[in-house]
Amino acid sequence: MNQTTLAVVSGTDAAFMRPDHADLNQRLEDRFVMVANLAPAALQEPCRVHFAKKGKHLRGKLAYASALAFGASRSAALSWAVAVELLHNASLVHDDLCDKDSKRRGQRTTYRQYGEAIAVCLGDYLIAKAFEFGASAGLGCLPHLSSSIATLVGGQAAEFSNAGYPNWDAYEQIAVDKTAPLLSLGITGAAAIMHETAPTQQIERYFYHAALCFQMINDIRNFSGSDGAEAPCSDLANCRPNAVIACFTETLSKPVNARFSLWADKIKAGEIIADAVETREWWQRLCASGAFSDTAQRLHFHFNMATTELVKLPISLQAVLGALNEWLALELTKTQHCMSAHRD
Repeated sequence: MNQTTLAVVSGTDAAFMRPDHADLNQRLEDRFVMVANLAPAALQEPCRVHFAKKGKHLRGKLAYASALAFGASRSAALSWAVAVELLHNASLVHDDLCDKDSKRRGQRTTYRQYGEAIAVCLGDYLIAKAFEFGASAGLGCLPHLSSSIATLVGGQAAEFSNAGYPNWDAYEQIAVDKTAPLLSLGITGAAAIMHETAPTQQIERYFYHAALCFQMINDIRNFSGSDGAEAPCSDLANCRPNAVIACFTETLSKPVNARFSLWADKIKAGEIIADAVETREWWQRLCASGAFSDTAQRLHFHFNMATTELVKLPISLQAVLGALNEWLALELTKTQHCMSAHRD
């Protein structure tokens, strides 16, 4: 990250970090308690347990700040923030089910604690409540909620519909489709609530790169075990889309890449369980391949592109997105030690 980029990031007015938004976390969490209390009896405990481990609420804070920036009342802004957060949490519950994950935010996932059926039903319930809160904020946001979840589930499904391990282009599309919709939704939906016109193409260009940064940072953290997964390198053991692994496959000869893809297909299909010896072999090849260096370069590229797109947005939106971009910069810095350790 160069000094010019750091100056742009650090100098941005971080709208949703202002003191008057300091209690937003508590207000969001109060609404989640209400959502759990209003859930059907069979879903009340799973819902409470899911929300017991608090997240960062980045998407909700972005939605709240965006709504205020477009002139919404604080009440409407809060309803919109809750809607976006509920949709995000629904995606987490369903994602854990699809991936058969055991841990989320340091605790057992809904899928592991209550089973597949409850995980499906809880995710569906949270989607329903997201539309309810969205309608309360303003009916104009509802098409945006719908299109965002449609794109997101398409990205999720793409993980399981392709033969072989995804190459970089396929990985990039999956990562963007799974991550960008719920980030950009906070802004585009907020504009629709107030019947304002948002610079949609510019926003999408920013979030294309920002979403890749989000996912790539999480992918790198998977190799250190700091992403909340049950075990380090779980993406490699389960052959899930990961930026580092996608870069690794580009270094392989065609015969070796074909062998890796065949191994990945068998694991994804449940035909074999990841073998410690074979996984270790691929891990050693990956560490010797320069994949971490390549991932680091791509991460810096997309962060710099995101920052470039940020300064092209209207000043009011730069203020809203400044805190998000600064958070990305800090997370990017934290990954440097992880990547250096693996390169060494």
